[in-house]
Amino acid sequence: MVTDAIEFGRLGRLLALIAFVTALFVLTAAETLDGRILQIGVFAIGTISAITGLIGVLIAASVAYDHP
Repeated sequence: MVTDAIEFGRLGRLLALIAFVTALFVLTAAETLDGRILQIGVFAIGTISAITGLIGVLIAASVAYDHP
């Protein structure tokens, strides 16, 4: 079955790492930036973390197709 081959542990660790790094960058941006630049920075950080998360999901799902 396809869902048996998806490595949920690896996916969970990856998403936890992405959430931690994103929170760290947002907190750092909040301390150093202000106003409109802060909004742009938080949006950029969120966009990059969302794309990274989607790539992680695709990588975890592709493992299901590598194993017969």
